Amino acid sequence: ADVMSEKGSQEIQGFLNANGVEKFDVVFLFSVTMWIHLHHGDSGLENLIKTCSKLSKYILMEPQPWKHYQTAARRMRKLGLEEFPLLNELKLRGEHLEPGLLEIARNEGMTVETQFGVTKWKRKLLLLKTNPT
Repeated sequence: ADVMSEKGSQEIQGFLNANGVEKFDVVFLFSVTMWIHLHHGDSGLENLIKTCSKLSKYILMEPQPWKHYQTAARRMRKLGLEEFPLLNELKLRGEHLEPGLLEIARNEGMTVETQFGVTKWKRKLLLLKTNPT
């Protein structure tokens, strides 16, 4: 389900309700934060984290660094396609990207439980614990 849409969020909540579960144990966000950010802006990234924090006890996140955003934009230019329209409007960018992500998480009552090092793509893996409700 598309967690970024109201219908998708309702489907996910329906699944949890049908299985008598309040939250998932863990939600995995591998290689998706950048794409949500590029297509839905800063508010979309914030909504993703808020939604996932309500749906799970933990979030295992692999945030892409800013240089990956730049690579994606360069690929679009090389292909002769329109760049991401929201790219220039993003406030969470460059060296402020990861701290901004973590601030959003903290504002939702989440804490960083641990960092599991980096993947072979040189991305951090962060385990966030959500606020129990």
